[in-house]
Amino acid sequence: MKVFMRSHSTTQPTTNSQYVDSRMQTDASVNIFIGCSILIPMILFVGFNIYKKHRATVLRQQVASLEKLWHLNINKKRA
Repeated sequence: MKVFMRSHSTTQPTTNSQYVDSRMQTDASVNIFIGCSILIPMILFVGFNIYKKHRATVLRQQVASLEKLWHLNINKKRA
């Protein structure tokens, strides 16, 4: 009785794991770049608007306190 050894070799294309890994890293870095290029201007815009509102509030408070002082000085001069 003869035993034939068959090799079960298949011809399947193998993917290069380095290529897949480098492509995933490239895609991730592109996504990070796009995310940063969108988020940074938005953060700057919102921050600038918050700063402007804060400065306007501070200036209004300063004007109000100066007007109170001015009215106090007028009342002292009359008395």
